[in-house]
Amino acid sequence: MEQLEQLAEQVGMLMNSKVELQAGECLIKRKRTIDISSHGKNFSCTLDHDISFKNLKDNGKAMNRAEIFLLPSELASFMDALHWHPIPLPTNYQQRMDVNPDIICVYLASEEAPEDFAGRLSAAFNAIEQNTLV
Repeated sequence: MEQLEQLAEQVGMLMNSKVELQAGECLIKRKRTIDISSHGKNFSCTLDHDISFKNLKDNGKAMNRAEIFLLPSELASFMDALHWHPIPLPTNYQQRMDVNPDIICVYLASEEAPEDFAGRLSAAFNAIEQNTLV
């Protein structure tokens, strides 16, 4: 259990997020505020992204999952950052998307070291935040 706690703390630092351990699963609490313009109306909302890992194995790999909400204008930067990250995507990487006119939900899953998954996700979040500042 101590290994899981240390890993959870490391992942929390990589993601700049709070973490919570529940029955052998690490839940990463990542929030992000976005501005949406739809049908001539503008509003801000704070999103809770579901990010977790569980079933940590002796080899350091775990089942990682994420459900990330993006604006359509953020999708290309986010996906590019994931795919061009220095740590390549594992062969068991899975991804799917639910696309709506104003928001996209990206579902990610892989079995790999949680710190690799978190590092890649953190880089993708940084990429869209950098594009927002431009």
